[in-house]
Amino acid sequence: MGRYLHEDSHLIAEYEVTNHNTDQGLLTQVCNQAKETLGVETIEAVADKGYESRNDIENCMMSGTMPQVALKYDKDERIFNIPYENCEIKDEFKVSKKPEDIQKCLHAGILPDCYKNTTLSVELQSRSEISCFIRNADNTVTCPAGKILSPIKYKENATIYASKEACRQCKNRCTASRGRKTVSFGPETDCVPVIMYGQGCKLQQIPENARISPYNHTLDRTDYSPQKTVVIRIKDDKEKLKQRMCTVEHPFGTVKWYDGAHFVLCNVIEKATAELGLSFLAYNLKRAIKIMGVPTLIAAMRG
Repeated sequence: MGRYLHEDSHLIAEYEVTNHNTDQGLLTQVCNQAKETLGVETIEAVADKGYESRNDIENCMMSGTMPQVALKYDKDERIFNIPYENCEIKDEFKVSKKPEDIQKCLHAGILPDCYKNTTLSVELQSRSEISCFIRNADNTVTCPAGKILSPIKYKENATIYASKEACRQCKNRCTASRGRKTVSFGPETDCVPVIMYGQGCKLQQIPENARISPYNHTLDRTDYSPQKTVVIRIKDDKEKLKQRMCTVEHPFGTVKWYDGAHFVLCNVIEKATAELGLSFLAYNLKRAIKIMGVPTLIAAMRG
């Protein structure tokens, strides 16, 4: 079940009953419903690692939701690589909260105002210096950033190397592709040159007497490859994740134990949705009475 809880009041703002066996892929849908319920265009969502889905998190960013999802595979930050699109970003685009304007800013390498003072940052990287992949004696490959790549498949006389984990955390891209980098080594090749994006990372240099295949056209395709790429980083915010545990778990424990809703009685999504809706409505009413008091609440409902 996806749900969204308001941080300040601890009121349940939105929920969605599904038959998914995990929470992956539910964040964008629940957050968009919560924005509609709360009457806002942008929100910040904090979720546990069960919501880990790179596509879902990226969709959140593109639609005005600041996603702070606990890291499951990454270490200190989550890194996204998106295509660069040349666009003149005017001030009205930067302050706008419309998804299409947010997307224009991000693809141009500009941070929209709605993501300022958050852990999300945007970097526009241009093609810079030349580095290389080096094949080691143990049949592994060291990438320009010093990470180890392993063979993933063999094609005729060539060996293809890659590492999803290395590319996930790479701060300086060696490709404009959104996926992992794959590099091919022939039988007489021990070095593959590549032109890097970005600066500031210590890169390995092409060694002397390196055996570079004459059929490798990496450096010959510079006119066809994108000159710029955009890297988006979302750093881990441990304090907000701790706050999420204290804020989110308590209301659902209250519904379960104080109202006796230890499990769902209905076994159809529509009926289960109605059942949980009544439980959450009762909880929200009790919470609103606690915060505002009965007279103020009645006056507010009368309008």
